[in-house]
Amino acid sequence: MSAAASPAASEGQGTPGSKGATSLVITASRVKSLLRDEPDIKSISTEACFALAKAAELLVGELAEGGAARAARAGRRGSLEYADVAAVVAEHEPLAFLADIVPQTVKAAALLERMRPAAAAAAAGGAADAGDAAMADAGPAS
Repeated sequence: MSAAASPAASEGQGTPGSKGATSLVITASRVKSLLRDEPDIKSISTEACFALAKAAELLVGELAEGGAARAARAGRRGSLEYADVAAVVAEHEPLAFLADIVPQTVKAAALLERMRPAAAAAAAGGAADAGDAAMADAGPAS
């Protein structure tokens, strides 16, 4: 593939935000600098840099569009919040690999409320276990 025909040859061309197949917002040089810290990658071709940059842009675009749609439904048009992005990750199976990186936030009160039944069950179970142990130590009834 010649440099002129390479998708990476047109890097930086087009207007910012254009969604053409060969336009990039995340530059191949930025991808290369990020990959320099990867010990398993010794070198990377221009085409591989272009593919990774384009994939990153598409992923960010998907998250932003989904989050913006969620914000608009909530009456917050033009205001993208972390909760919107986290909800997109949680609701779309193809984005499940990001669940540990972009978890949904939980308010402390809601977390405590969820933990309360489990704590009560553990306390009741612990008391029963302690009673069973005491019965076992007492030996058989005569």
